[in-house]
Amino acid sequence: MEAGGNEISRLSEEVLASILSRTSPPDAGRCAAVSRAFLAAADSDVVWSCFLPRDLPRLAEGVLPHAPLSKKGLFRCLSDQPALLPGNLSMWLDKKTGAMCYMLSARSKHISWGETIDYWERIKLGSDEIQANNSFCEAAQLRGVWWLLIRGEIHSTMLSPNSKYAAYMVFKLADEFFNLDFPFQEASTSVGGIDDSTRQVCLQAYIEDGDAEDVMLPRKRADGWMEVELGEFYNGEGCDSEVSVCLKETEGGVWKTGLIVWGIEIRTKK
Repeated sequence: MEAGGNEISRLSEEVLASILSRTSPPDAGRCAAVSRAFLAAADSDVVWSCFLPRDLPRLAEGVLPHAPLSKKGLFRCLSDQPALLPGNLSMWLDKKTGAMCYMLSARSKHISWGETIDYWERIKLGSDEIQANNSFCEAAQLRGVWWLLIRGEIHSTMLSPNSKYAAYMVFKLADEFFNLDFPFQEASTSVGGIDDSTRQVCLQAYIEDGDAEDVMLPRKRADGWMEVELGEFYNGEGCDSEVSVCLKETEGGVWKTGLIVWGIEIRTKK
């Protein structure tokens, strides 16, 4: 591929950069191994400016290094780990598409009775948990309620257009917990007040054989937390609406305790 007479060597870096900017971040990385000409083009700001979102949100102070980053360096920084934003949010970029993904902290969400110490309390996370995720330092722990209602909202303009998203609640169970397995919780997502999906979930993930059909169960993450998918939606071009994510159980009339909520992640779904 490095022979002087090959066709690639005849193309200018500007032309190669224009070609690569129409691919994807992983494709640009693979093309960099083709030749020195592709390597130079694949590292250029022209290419990575196309992979970065047009309107990045304002980052919290101190998130980025003081030295200016190249466009490729900025993309890698924002795709390797979440960056804190003002307002109890964090954001990162999808490595494959560059789409913006978010986590809404427990403090940024509406939790019914969440400010009443008899029902919910704020707990500090360990330094290892904070460092592993570069995210929020606290979570909300359920002391006990008769009915559960957790809702998070984000404006669609903060998300990448023409992208399919899913919302996940990130949580743990305390050493003592009960009545989070039945009745099942109801999860829903809506865009502009119109429900995109509604489903049943089971946070306690203890279901008798034969009772798990059509019920979404949690899975354990690499960071030690659990997550359960609450719903999915499509963010179209020019969408200008509130996206709402809700988890509730308000009809069972049973006392529930032991849920630790870290946040709600909204990330792209293939």
